[in-house]
Amino acid sequence: MKGGIYTKDKCPICKGLFRREENDLACPIHQTRPRSFYVQIYSRQLHRAINIHSDARRRGFRSFTEADRILTVIRAECDKNGEFDPTRYISQKLKPLRFSNWSEMWLSKKRLEADKGLRAPSYLKTIRIYIKKYQSFFGDTDIRDIGTKVVFDFYLSLAGAPHYTKNILDCLKKMFQDALDWEDIGNMPKFPKIEPSEVDIKTIDLDKQDMIINAIPDQMDRAYILFTAREMVRPSETRALQWEVLDFKHDRVTIRRHFSLNQIRPATKAKQIKHLPLDGEVKKSLLGLPRHISSPFVFWKGRMGKPFSESWARKLWKRVSLTLGVDISLYQGTRHSSATEAVNRVGVDQVQEFLHHTSRAMTKRYAQVNVESKRRVLREGKNGI
Repeated sequence: MKGGIYTKDKCPICKGLFRREENDLACPIHQTRPRSFYVQIYSRQLHRAINIHSDARRRGFRSFTEADRILTVIRAECDKNGEFDPTRYISQKLKPLRFSNWSEMWLSKKRLEADKGLRAPSYLKTIRIYIKKYQSFFGDTDIRDIGTKVVFDFYLSLAGAPHYTKNILDCLKKMFQDALDWEDIGNMPKFPKIEPSEVDIKTIDLDKQDMIINAIPDQMDRAYILFTAREMVRPSETRALQWEVLDFKHDRVTIRRHFSLNQIRPATKAKQIKHLPLDGEVKKSLLGLPRHISSPFVFWKGRMGKPFSESWARKLWKRVSLTLGVDISLYQGTRHSSATEAVNRVGVDQVQEFLHHTSRAMTKRYAQVNVESKRRVLREGKNGI
């Protein structure tokens, strides 16, 4: 019976293949040893070679000797019966390590993290979509058999914007990193490096922004949009605003919560707590708002005082802005537009501190929008022509 002992590991120093040296596998140059082994045999019953990564008790092979012991047992079984039963060695182990099954197990762990408040519901919703894509491509392939070439083939199968493709691959890479950390795989496949082109930030000037805000008839709706625009926060953070974080005496506000789908989350989306100065016009609009008798939220709807709906705010902004001949989203028309104007007025560093961006490059994107601020670079005539 054809059979042998192999590994998918490579030398951690030179990345070279391990070679057979007497009763072991080793790097011929550095004498390093693999961390995991597998037995490969050809089954006449299945008409193909199969890889066995563990014994019947689901224990992986951590040495050449362990793998050789199983190979000896299989050969003895073949001598006795003329063939061996592969299900004794692979069915128990392969079922949980089939990608379809393993990915469901990985997702269940992320659900537990979400239940403990360690993951946002929006994150869970997104990875569910990604996992369906992975499962339709990888199917029941053993996760240990998914190498660099297979990952690259998956990458080529994806359609969509580069940012979307990058997000899908980043999530898959995280899955494989977890599999490596949990010792379900012995080697990490390489992933394609994707560098999406810079996203074009669409903005409006602040006169148009004010025009749209002032055209909103409802007091609560108008205050919600005004707060989002002037304080340059995310709509999900405005939605979670509660009266106890407002300091009208010192004109300050603390942004310490946001909504993910319909679940309120501690801190902001970037897992920060922001202390911001309170804009004068925003303060005036907030002081004029009615307070619900039991709800802690500043922006609320209905008799029960439920927190303001972000989808309602997006639809409201779209309806009013289109009526005034402006086609721009709520996020772009408020946070993006205000941040762009602020960068061109006070500079990148101050705006980065205000927005709590961890990277200066994130804030610097807003400086790219204002062409007029770059006009002095041009060589112009004496009359400015």
